[in-house]
This record gives sequence, C-alpha cells and structure tokens, in this order.
Amino acid sequence: MDARFDTVVRAFGISRGILVENPPNITVAEVPASLGSRHNRGKLCVLVEVLGGLPDPDQTLKRLAEIVHTTYSQATGSITGAIGAALRAANEWLFEENLNSPREQRGVAGVSCAVLRDGELYLGQLGPALAYLLQRDSLRRFPEDSPWLQQAIPGEAERAASPPIGVRRVVQPQFYHATVGVGDTFVLASPALARLAASRLIAQAFEKGPDEAVEQLRLIAHERNVNVLIVALEAEERMVLPRPEVVELRGPGRAEVPEPAPARAERRGRRAQPLAPSLDGVWEAARGPMSRLWRGLQAVSKAISPDRAPRRRATGERAARRARRSDSRIVVSLVILIPIVALSVVFVTRYQYERTRHAQVADLLRQASEARSSVMTTTERETQRRALRQAIELIDQALELAPEETAALALRQQVVEELDTACVVYRFYTLWELADLAAGEGAAPPELSRVLVRGPDVFLLDRAGDRAYHRLLSPAGDALEVPAPDALLVQKGEQRGAIAVGELVDMVWMPAGGERRSDSLLIVERNGSLLEWDPVLGLSVLPVADAASWKKPQAAGAYYGNLYLLDPQQNRILKYLPTAAGYTNPPLDYLTDSTGADLSGAVDMAIDGSIYVLLADGSILKFLGGEQQNFRVVDIDEPLRNPVAIFVTGEGDAQGYVYVADAGLARVVQLTKHGEFIRQFKAAEGQTQLNQLRGLFVDEGAQRMYLTSGSRLYMAPLSQSAPASPTAVPGGSQ
Repeated sequence: MDARFDTVVRAFGISRGILVENPPNITVAEVPASLGSRHNRGKLCVLVEVLGGLPDPDQTLKRLAEIVHTTYSQATGSITGAIGAALRAANEWLFEENLNSPREQRGVAGVSCAVLRDGELYLGQLGPALAYLLQRDSLRRFPEDSPWLQQAIPGEAERAASPPIGVRRVVQPQFYHATVGVGDTFVLASPALARLAASRLIAQAFEKGPDEAVEQLRLIAHERNVNVLIVALEAEERMVLPRPEVVELRGPGRAEVPEPAPARAERRGRRAQPLAPSLDGVWEAARGPMSRLWRGLQAVSKAISPDRAPRRRATGERAARRARRSDSRIVVSLVILIPIVALSVVFVTRYQYERTRHAQVADLLRQASEARSSVMTTTERETQRRALRQAIELIDQALELAPEETAALALRQQVVEELDTACVVYRFYTLWELADLAAGEGAAPPELSRVLVRGPDVFLLDRAGDRAYHRLLSPAGDALEVPAPDALLVQKGEQRGAIAVGELVDMVWMPAGGERRSDSLLIVERNGSLLEWDPVLGLSVLPVADAASWKKPQAAGAYYGNLYLLDPQQNRILKYLPTAAGYTNPPLDYLTDSTGADLSGAVDMAIDGSIYVLLADGSILKFLGGEQQNFRVVDIDEPLRNPVAIFVTGEGDAQGYVYVADAGLARVVQLTKHGEFIRQFKAAEGQTQLNQLRGLFVDEGAQRMYLTSGSRLYMAPLSQSAPASPTAVPGGSQ
C-alpha cells in the first residue's frame, strides 16, 4: 500500500454542547528518530481521561501526557515496545501519586496512545479508552467490548479488562495494529462516545471528513462531555504545473467562462451524505417559499432602483400621480408579502421538523420493543441483560427527542423493572435521611466515609475533614435524637491528654478480648495514638507501639481485642495484641512470607475471623491465618466500578455475607463469603441519594442498612425475602 499521504488533524472537546478546541488532554507530535536510529518514530497521538477526586485534574493530564511523550521519544526498539514503556511509566507515576495522597484526592486515568508511521498504525490502551478506525466503509472499534464502555459482556472478559492507570503497580496494556492508507480515518475518543451513539452513527459522522464530523459529534454529545482526536489520511500534495484554461470563442467578443472548481468537483460526484435526512426534508419544503420571496424582492428592487433605465415619462400631472400610486401599491404589497412568506417558511419548517421527529421517536421505540421481545427467545441471562440495556438506550434516545412522550416513559419503566429482575436489583424505595451534617456547619461540609452503629450509638467519621461525630438513634431507630450537644466527638488540632490530635485514619468498635475487659470505640490517629471512647469514661488516649514504622495506614480492623492496621504502602497488615495499658507491644506481621499478596491499591478491610481486603480495581483478597484463600466475585452483571467500603456479617464462612459499597454505580453488592453474587441494592430509578456513596454498615438482625453519601446519613430496610444461605465451610480464628 502506498504510504505517502498527508494527515488532517482535528483535536477538540465538547463540554455541555460547547466546542473546545485543542483540549489539554490531547497531544499530537511528530517524534524524530531516536539516538542511533535513522528512522523517525512517527506521529504520536495521545488522549488521556482522568477520573476521581484529583485536586488538579488539568495538571495531572498535562503530566501524564508529558510522561507518555518523553518516554516514547527516548525509547528504543519496536514501536509497540516503546508505547508499552510509555504507558507503564505513566501508570507508575500516578500509582505513586495515589499512594502519597489522601483517599479523597486520589484518581485514576485511561490512556489511548497511537503512533502512525509508514502506513502502519500502532495503538496501545490502558483503562477507560476508546479508538475507531474507518476504512473502506467499515468501522472498527478498539476495544470491541469493555466494561468501561458500559456494555454487558461475559464475566470472564470483564474481569480481564484493562485496569485503569494508577491502581496497580504492574499493568499490561492492550495493543492493536492496522495497515492504513489514503482515505482512512482513525479517532481517539472518550469512552462516553461509545455510550452515546451506535457505531453506525459514529461511522456516518466520520465519513463526512474531520470538519463536518465535529458538528455531527457535537450534536451526538449534546450536554455530555466528550474529547475527540480525528486524524484523516489524505493524498500527498505534489507540485503540478497548472494547465491553462482553454477559452473557446463563440461569436465576436464572447467566450465560454470556465466552470468554477467547486462546481466541477460537485458535478463529478461526492460521497453520499447519509446524515440528517430530516434537515434535507426541511430544506426541500422551505425552498419553494424562499425562492418566491427572493423573486419578489428582485422585482421590487428593479421597480424602485435608481439605476434602472429611465422610464418613458407620461406627460402631465395625471401620469405622475399614477406612477406614485403604482409605487405605493408595490411597497404596501411588499410589506404584506414579506411577513406572510416568512411565516409560511417557519410553519413549513416546523411542520417538517415535527413530522421527522415523531417518525424518529416511533422508529426508536419500535427497535426498543424488538430488543425487549428478543429476551423471550433465550434463557441465557447475559444475553437477556444485553438486550434489555440496548432497549433502554434506544428509549433514552427517543426521550431526548421527545421528553414528554408517555409511551416512551411507560415502556422505559417496564424495561427497567425487567432489567432489575435479570440483574437481581433490589430498589431502596424507602430510604430515610437520618442526618445532614452539612446543615449549620460553618466549615466545609463533611464527607462521611465511615459509619458504625452499636445499639443506640451512631459514630460517623469524616476522613477529609478529620472529624468524628457521635449521635443517638431514636427509640424507633428511624431518626436521630435532637438536640445533640456532643455531636462532634473529636477533630484534628484538639489537645487530648498529652497529644495534639492529627489526621484521623479510621475507627473501629473493639470488642473485649485478651487483656481487654470491655468494649469501646477506637479511633486511629495518624501520629501513632489511639483515641478510645467509653460510654462512661468518655475520650482518652491509648499508646501504640512502633507507630513510627507506619507509612500510610489505610484502614483498621478489630477482632476480639486484636487491632489490625492495613498499610498498603508497606504491603503489610499489622496485628497488635492488647495489653493492660493499650497496645504497647510491637506488632506482628499478619501475612505470612509465602503469601506474596499485592496490597497496593487497597481501599478498605473487614474482619469476621477471616480478613477481606478490598482493592480499588474491584478485586477482593481473602486471608485466613495469614494465608490467602480462594475468593472470586462471580455472576455479577457489571463489575465493581469504584468500590469504597467493605462490610462482613456473621462469624466465619458458615454464616453472614460480604457487602461492598460501589460508588461508581451507586449501589451496594451482596456476596457470599466465597464471592458468589447474591443481589445488589440501588436507590429508586432516577434518585440521586447514593451518588456520593462512601460508608456502609449492615445490621442483619434488625434488617437495616446504614449508608453515608456526601454529608448525609441514610437508613434503608433490607428486604425481608432472605436469599439462600451460603454453603457452610468451617471458619477459623485470627
């Protein structure tokens, strides 16, 4: 294939329908030959997407793009090897940034890195990423399927999906290769684009060329945020001497004027324009009235223009009056005609638009009904879910055109209920707001990340603001007592005994065990102390041995007097045994040397006799006696998107369940203690209470679940129809 071509590049973002040229997360650069090589490294194209609570996302985007560019430029060897080295370097930097940042300031990223050289396209991707290649009326998408594109695919593929940058220390990019030539177009885009339109519509947008595609993609994106890089391959321009135009004389002093170049190009024929057929219909309908208006204006112009040839003037005063009356009638007629024609154009245009819109809505609902009906032809649950999600997507497209369409609204409700059944979703139709700690606060509103409930006592931890709260439940348990004069239990900067309180890491309810004789609340403080709250004695300070060896504890756990600290930066779980004075003996390493577990990316921990460690990528590691056990999340319809908290009930594997708060999909997932999916809990359709989900506590005895979202505490009743009990497997102690 002839590799000689020029590239036309368009880099842009769409934010709430507004076009942003050259956004900071897109980089395009020609990379010269590396040292010792005679061949250039091609055209490098990079698109970065960041997610999470990063304090300065633009700076993170810039830094990641610089790392990819620099590493690729300095790498030697194959193009694919250089792309892989660049992506791994970006991952290593963001991973270290996350380790050294508070949880609420961590984030992840997805990267597409493409290189075009000598007619070959090389592509590497990590995390949420999307690319297209349009060739000879066919469109390829990279990746074809991925949980990041929110499409239901088999569970094995979901678990094998590329993790985001910044979560794991060791990552494996996905690579693709294609041979390209003149007329081809490749695109790097935000993954959201795949969720907004089917591949057919995307292909139609790209077929029109980069400039026209920008407007089409802006219409597709509507109010959503999308970033796109389009690279079109066009024939290389070569210097050709112009041929003189042949002028053929036709009669004395007359020549044939050459046809303009744009007209000749149009006459030779262009690629068919398949987009926006409704706009074509509007133009056809309005063209007649507009043409008549134009001809009327021309006639009036000729009638009143001072440059027209002098009329033969009538003699006498009567002829002059007739001429003035004639001109007056023309002006009056024109004044009447213009509004009528303008209104006609508006009416016809509106009528044609409404007719086209209704036809599009009807067609989308027909397709949605067909997708819904296809569920009856299969018993394969994953296929049913895929069809129902497709139906919802089509209905949502119809509702964008006609938001008040009752048929679409009713159909959507039915399909959502059917999808809930297929995905085992239980809706929180009753979700009580117990408290909003932002009300009346002078400082920044808290972000409640932990909730503990012991009888009437409710404890809340705001890690971002380093504050702990204590409230009391009402006798009915469905509200908090007011007033609450001691609501703020402790905060950073207070003097407690001999210490100034530092950052608050986590809190646990520690039961009696060993040399501990009573239950109490323990709050782990970053400087190496424990704050103990006793219902009678109040708040006091307990010493902890070897606290100087901590690097960055992420979570704490309690089991019959023993205190456990999860320190991902050290890849350790520290086990403290209680003493009469507190926890004054050096800690033990809970994990055995043979475990080899990677705790990087750990976000939370729970203990029931075994220890469960929740990772940011949705994996859950289970340990018993320091040895890793088999635990694998299976049969779930969508993998955990952004897990933030884990909670276990019961004692050992013989009873209870594992619950995970998934902020990415605003849900709580219930699993057996071996990882089998049981069900998931979500707010009612269209409700946003759990959009900032963080903390989780489950009281199966009282059939209640307590949740924190932003500054609010909620309580929801669990369904009384209990799922089947998990298989009993003997457990052990810690």
